[in-house]
Amino acid sequence: MTTIKLNVAGMSCQGCADSLARRFKQESGISDASVSFDQKAAEVSFDPNEVNEARLNEIVAAAGFSVQ
Repeated sequence: MTTIKLNVAGMSCQGCADSLARRFKQESGISDASVSFDQKAAEVSFDPNEVNEARLNEIVAAAGFSVQ
């Protein structure tokens, strides 16, 4: 398992952060994800054999946010 912290821009509330966390957790290969609106960051634990950082960035973008 690998854990990475992503700085996320574009979230306007905790609901945005919760929505992004749910999107991460739906992805195969991601074991845990927490997203903080206050810190503008996501911490994601994933299996690098199934998911890579580029895919994490795609998930963020699909949710309407961007990785800084």
